Amino acid sequence: MRLKLNPLNFQDYFETIGTNILRLKGFRIGIEHIVGRYNEGYAPEQIAQEFPGVSLEIIYVALTCYLHNKKEIDYYIKQRMLWTEEQIKKDDEKEPIPVVQRLRALKEKSI
Repeated sequence: MRLKLNPLNFQDYFETIGTNILRLKGFRIGIEHIVGRYNEGYAPEQIAQEFPGVSLEIIYVALTCYLHNKKEIDYYIKQRMLWTEEQIKKDDEKEPIPVVQRLRALKEKSI
């Protein structure tokens, strides 16, 4: 008896948003979220509990992808973290919108 196995197609599980954001298909969860939990010591079952709606199958596919492409995905995650920090810094440097200015002024008066 010969088994007929369907080949694993990672495109069935991941989607690219814009030019450089890799997410689980159908979710707003990036591979960095799954990998982050895994690197913190979470078991795949625990990761699935952290992200309701994400099946254990998808978690295993994400981890398999990570383990097969560890160097590239670690680099991707590092770049995403740097980009996020840069965006936070830019937001901190911006002048707040008028409503935020008014709320801060009200807060100052109440102190």
